[in-house]
Amino acid sequence: MCGINGVIRLIDKLKAEKDVAAMNQTVKHRGPDDSGQFTDYFVSLGHRRLSIIDLSSAGHQPMFSKDESIVVVFNGEIYNFKDIRGQIGDYQFNTHTDTEVIIAAYLKWGISFIHHLDGMFAIALYDKKEEKVFLIRDRLGVKPIYYHQSAANEIYFSSEIRGIRAVDGFKGELDRESIYEYLTYQTVTSENTLVKGVKMLDAGTYAVISKTSFDIQTYWSPQYQTNNNLSYENTVKDVRELLFQAVEKRMMSDVPFGAFLSGGIDSSAIVAAMSECGVKPNTFNINFSEGEFSEAQYARLIAKKFNTNHTELNLKPEYFLSLLPAAVHALDHPSIDGLNTFIVSKATKEAGISVALSGVGGDEWFAGYPVFKRIHHNELSKFKAIPKFLRLPGSRILNALSKNEGWSKKLELLGSELNNSDLHKAERKLFTNDQIKSLLNKTNTRIVTKDSIKNISDLSIEEWKYYLMPILLRDTDQMGMAHSLEIREPFLDYKLVEYLLSVPDSFKFGPKPKQLLVSAMGNLLPDEIVSRPKMGFVLPYEIWMKNDLKPYVKEGLNILKNHELFNERGISGLEEKYFEKKNLVKWNMIWSLAVLGHWINNNKIE
Repeated sequence: MCGINGVIRLIDKLKAEKDVAAMNQTVKHRGPDDSGQFTDYFVSLGHRRLSIIDLSSAGHQPMFSKDESIVVVFNGEIYNFKDIRGQIGDYQFNTHTDTEVIIAAYLKWGISFIHHLDGMFAIALYDKKEEKVFLIRDRLGVKPIYYHQSAANEIYFSSEIRGIRAVDGFKGELDRESIYEYLTYQTVTSENTLVKGVKMLDAGTYAVISKTSFDIQTYWSPQYQTNNNLSYENTVKDVRELLFQAVEKRMMSDVPFGAFLSGGIDSSAIVAAMSECGVKPNTFNINFSEGEFSEAQYARLIAKKFNTNHTELNLKPEYFLSLLPAAVHALDHPSIDGLNTFIVSKATKEAGISVALSGVGGDEWFAGYPVFKRIHHNELSKFKAIPKFLRLPGSRILNALSKNEGWSKKLELLGSELNNSDLHKAERKLFTNDQIKSLLNKTNTRIVTKDSIKNISDLSIEEWKYYLMPILLRDTDQMGMAHSLEIREPFLDYKLVEYLLSVPDSFKFGPKPKQLLVSAMGNLLPDEIVSRPKMGFVLPYEIWMKNDLKPYVKEGLNILKNHELFNERGISGLEEKYFEKKNLVKWNMIWSLAVLGHWINNNKIE
């Protein structure tokens, strides 16, 4: 895992070299083992290396073709690089790296080489002869590429927003349209970010940049076409085989690796598959003194069953508070969900591990969240008998009378069309439209348009677009790389995902949660794991925020109160309801604002 940076269509060569050097230094945590730069008349490329495959100096980047006409900087892993290497018979390799395979594959197949890649990757490839730069992002958006086009038509790109912010003269401003989206869905989706002018290359796309053009092409997108000829028995066998292959290929490493083990079905399945592949993994678990939040007993059960080298970190509020400044500083883009990954990544790296497998993505593709069951059972049908002209004013009246901010989403849903998309929006919303208006002074609004949801595969794709990719995967990348830890996600294997999108909806539901995954694991998972109620991996924020974390939370809220974009009265009213009255405001509403305030302050966002 690494960090890539660059300037394209450079105007001032000396400035570009200095900017890329500054970008490299800013993302040093992503690759502490080595750094490199290359500059010519058209581009300046930079790289920070975390050595995972071929630890020798042969893996230095930027890497060149023999005639130096192709230059590559690369972040990620190509899991099938040895297979691709075997298909290229007319290239003399000098290293054992997957980076050199990218160069050879491009020379053989041109840009269509990306269809041969199986992995997680963010690639910048410069073809000197064609005078083009290709920026390429993996199919499911595991690895990020951010970019900015200046008024002078220069293109800056980096693995992190802070890399672009390191460019001399770049002005980091808060994007007024994106702030509305952040408050609605806890993140900013698609190509946008909270920093004005900084965009993210979408998953499954590549940009082609020449002197006169900037084109973005889609080379992969998730498609569903239900295969009704599948039997449940054969589907279970196929899923098991695909999952075990996904795990096995992600254990490719020249450094020690481990696995995050929460004790839930997903992480337990990953550890079980690693064990079946002949590996005794190092496992890591965070637990809490607050018993209702701790899954430690289940993690211990799996660790004992598969004889792992198990490490537990009992997280107390005072220790969490001591880590908070560094954790929030590590947030390249604000999130309310990433601090747990920061902590477990820290413990994993301190144990000497450089690569860890994670169970992220299991809920999205195996229908693990409650919203999947609610849509599958058509839960809203009972309300559709009430005409909308009666529901709409009724919901508004109830909302005006209710003092409980947590009810607002449900009441807003009651006044909608009551389709699956409306239910999904309500499930993922943080604040309602009316609540956001009370928190902000006049601002621009960007409405996020979501696709219609007809079946469970549709919902899986929507969850990937609007929750998994912009929140969980971004958190995994930024929090793992804050500790120079590479995190790999077997449930994000594109072959497994494509197969699951073809599976009939009925196969994904049954007496057990995530029935298809449970069936695929056979007897590897104990009944205590698969039959217990679902617990999300959430820190005890509700308890800590009203005690040890209270000063930190209030400090973050005060930053927003003094910001011209935010309404002081609206934030103070929400704050008062949370701290002085019971159960009227959910903890994640307050925490999202506090984290946002600290992020704005830490990054000097104007």
